[in-house]
Amino acid sequence: MNKNVPVLQAVDPTHVDHEGKIFLFFGGYDYHRLSWHPEIMNAMDEASRKYGINSGGSRCTTGNHPLHQKLERDLAHFFNLEDALLLPTGYLANIALFQGLRHDFDVVFIDEKCHPCIRNGTAVARMNTIIFPHMDADYIEKEVKKLPADKNRFLIVTEGTGSVYSPIVPADRYAQIAKEYKGMLLVDEAHTAGVLGHTGRGIREHFKLCSDHYLISGTLSKAFGTYGGYIAGGKRWIEAIRCTAHAYQGSSAFPLPLCAAGMKAIDIIDRSPEKVHTLQDNSLKVKQYLSEKGFSLPLTPTPTIPVLFDNPEQTEKLKKNLQEARIYPTYIFYPGGPREGYFRFALSSAHSQEDINTFLECIDRSL
Repeated sequence: MNKNVPVLQAVDPTHVDHEGKIFLFFGGYDYHRLSWHPEIMNAMDEASRKYGINSGGSRCTTGNHPLHQKLERDLAHFFNLEDALLLPTGYLANIALFQGLRHDFDVVFIDEKCHPCIRNGTAVARMNTIIFPHMDADYIEKEVKKLPADKNRFLIVTEGTGSVYSPIVPADRYAQIAKEYKGMLLVDEAHTAGVLGHTGRGIREHFKLCSDHYLISGTLSKAFGTYGGYIAGGKRWIEAIRCTAHAYQGSSAFPLPLCAAGMKAIDIIDRSPEKVHTLQDNSLKVKQYLSEKGFSLPLTPTPTIPVLFDNPEQTEKLKKNLQEARIYPTYIFYPGGPREGYFRFALSSAHSQEDINTFLECIDRSL
């Protein structure tokens, strides 16, 4: 992995300062640029002055605060699930989930392209895992049928969208398998909550899935523009994690100003479906345009846009064109992506049509 990580400083919702120059920014994962929303910043400021920064303990000792509980209720209500649990990060949420449910499942099916925190979570919890080919529901069903009657409690784990090209996983098929064979489905909604579905509720809303046999994990750091991980689902599952996961019990309680920020971010997404619609529409239009130009990528309304060239000359040409147009060239090195790196662009609902046109013109000139 490249150690020369750039230092970027945001100057407004869609621009960054890099080495003293201002660039239009199509990167990161603040998909609605809510990190700049004045209501969220005001909520944080007010909470910090009223409650301080740190609640002074673990949630299971002296650090449990009404703001933590309110944010958990808001998360459960937003996703229309019974209960939710707040963790310091999305990474830690998955660690805690597997720790808390390690005795409830005999086998866990994990998509081969899942984020490392999922494999790390099952490894820490010492759970029996089967890695399945990317988005291959038929493989899962075949393996489920082989499970012995006394060892057939299974959990299917997937990200809502993942890998380099960010396809939408066939969660409807996974949910059908979980229901038919009495298993459970866990969807990591890090990149789909606030993005997919008519009102941004994510994969369940996108596929119109019921809440039975269903758990989610995720983060408030992406479409919600704030910070913090969460798990949501039936009370029976959430309470098991709350009572037995060391990653939850041993962590300092979540900073209170960030609780206030998370609550306000959920409220904004809840009352601003137009942000979700704009992001989906623009994402699909850009992907359709690139597909017509010969790029191979799924035509999905998700905002991450991978651009991979067959030769390094085109890569360098696009970098040059982007820099000349004062667009920051988001060429990244990240686990799961090509070892030589790739362009990973990300749209936001805050980008104007002029911004998007400028970006597409740079790609056109690089072909």
